[in-house]
Amino acid sequence: MTVQESIESAFADVQYPGDDNIATHQDCPECEDVRQHFRGSTWHGHTVAELQQYQSVLPLFTPAAFRYFLPAYMLVSLGAWLEADMIPFSILQMCLLPRPDADAELRQHHHERFSVFTQPQREVIAAYLQEWARSDSHALGADDIPVAVARLFAHEPAA
Repeated sequence: MTVQESIESAFADVQYPGDDNIATHQDCPECEDVRQHFRGSTWHGHTVAELQQYQSVLPLFTPAAFRYFLPAYMLVSLGAWLEADMIPFSILQMCLLPRPDADAELRQHHHERFSVFTQPQREVIAAYLQEWARSDSHALGADDIPVAVARLFAHEPAA
């Protein structure tokens, strides 16, 4: 199975988070833009150009929306690494532990988003990152990819 097929298979049964459960903050113009853009959409049929405009919003998604829309980001950037710009790096950053000096709120935020993935989903995220590493298009994050992959394989699966 290709990485693309693995992504599609691992996330096939993930339910849409609901129109009111896309972005975290209610009184935030950036979160409102994210809600408006992704409201009613699926993780299928997005373009690199479209998601490139939203590459920095992954932390704004609720945990359920992050799990639901992450395949869109992986699929549009898979094999289009240079065109995808910072999308793979943004995904990589979400798979790493927060810095040791991060405050408790940031640690909790990160844990909530990371813990929603099942083991098969973590494995396919790891395969995606490994594919990116093989592409030689990862100027940023090269040293962090093995760390993220190890964390994805070692983390306790979601219920």
